[in-house]
Amino acid sequence: MTPEAAAQALTVSALTRRITQSLEDFGTFTVHGELSQAKVAPSGHFYATLKDSEAIISLVMWRSQVVRNGPLPKEGAQVLVRGSLSVYGPRGQYQLVATRVTPQGQGDLAARFEEMKRRLTEEGLFAEESKIPLPFLPRCVGLATATGSAALADLLHSIRSRFPRMPIVHAPCLVQGVDAPAQIVSAIRRLDRQDQVEVIIVGRGGGSLEDLWAFNDERVVRAIAACEKPIISAVGHETDTTLADLAADVRAKTPTAAGELIVPVESDLRDELSLWRRQLEQGMTRLMNESRARLAALASHRALAGPGHQVALRHQRLDELAQALDAAAQDRIARGRERLALLQARLKGRAPDAAVQAAKYQLIQWRHALNLAAGRRAERGHDRLAAGAARLDALSPLAVLGRGYSVVRTPEGRVIRHLDQAPAGASIEARTLDGWIHATVVGMRRQRLNEAPADSYSP
Repeated sequence: MTPEAAAQALTVSALTRRITQSLEDFGTFTVHGELSQAKVAPSGHFYATLKDSEAIISLVMWRSQVVRNGPLPKEGAQVLVRGSLSVYGPRGQYQLVATRVTPQGQGDLAARFEEMKRRLTEEGLFAEESKIPLPFLPRCVGLATATGSAALADLLHSIRSRFPRMPIVHAPCLVQGVDAPAQIVSAIRRLDRQDQVEVIIVGRGGGSLEDLWAFNDERVVRAIAACEKPIISAVGHETDTTLADLAADVRAKTPTAAGELIVPVESDLRDELSLWRRQLEQGMTRLMNESRARLAALASHRALAGPGHQVALRHQRLDELAQALDAAAQDRIARGRERLALLQARLKGRAPDAAVQAAKYQLIQWRHALNLAAGRRAERGHDRLAAGAARLDALSPLAVLGRGYSVVRTPEGRVIRHLDQAPAGASIEARTLDGWIHATVVGMRRQRLNEAPADSYSP
């Protein structure tokens, strides 16, 4: 090789850079295949291989993109990968640098999402002018989310840690799956019909596009847009966006953030009320002092004023100003007191006294009903006992003896039913109603069952 040729030769790193530039000219594209050897390194980067029946390519997703991607597909999943080509210089190997990895089929969901978003935007469902502002201090908060979910726990903790006595109504519903949209719509409508609820939060925790798809359902979006009360969407994490977020009056980054948007901190509110009261009192004092100073100054001017009628006119004007000032001060005081009384009444309304009194009244009613029921049951038991006693008395052998019959038996206690059991000369006992007759058989006379009784017997 000549020196000139050697001087023009490329180094390995220079050749790799030229190859990298050529591969990067492919731009961004989407490719589908089967995910294999997938793992997340301690650094947070995601490494895998993407393959089909004839080829294989290395895949890498940097940590910053992994965080935005959400849950990653599992080993062996069919996936859609969005990314570009690059070269890993130390091994001289080209690889796919991914910006998005989704299970096969989510690409269709993304297309449906964009088409529905475009159509509903044209209808005006996401228009800012239709948004309802949130109340400063709602009487009651409605929650539409799954029972026992982390989102419900976060919402309750966020609200009650800020305003412990805030009333909360929970309308449970599924937030994932085929039946979820209908249940979410029903929960929103139930809360919208309740008079005490002044603001509604609908949401769930994070998940994949498929997990959150119930909040992209057109029925849910229209129910949120039609809600007459302000509604906050708290679906997923900050990076997740659903059509429910666009239709809601306010979108919260997380369920916890939704709770913070709804209610102020009760202790801060009380501090602010105290500050307003002090400012009002100071303002009143300042106005009164200024008025007294002006009155004193005008009074001192009377001696220097001109003719008497001018002094009288100025004095009249001063009285008018003093009355107007006093009226303004009283009006401002009254407005401040009204607002303070209103806030105190709303705070007092959340005390449990009314509920305790209602429960006591209900307990008294239940106790009275229980006493009546116990009395009726005792009467029925007494009647049943009397009837049973009457039946027992009717079946008693003594009742038969009372009608003139008797029972005859041997001294050993065997009942005599036939003549052969008591031959002449035998001792017998006859039981009557009031005692026993002891006798000796001196004779007998046999009689058929249908024959009339005889007046004598044969010895």
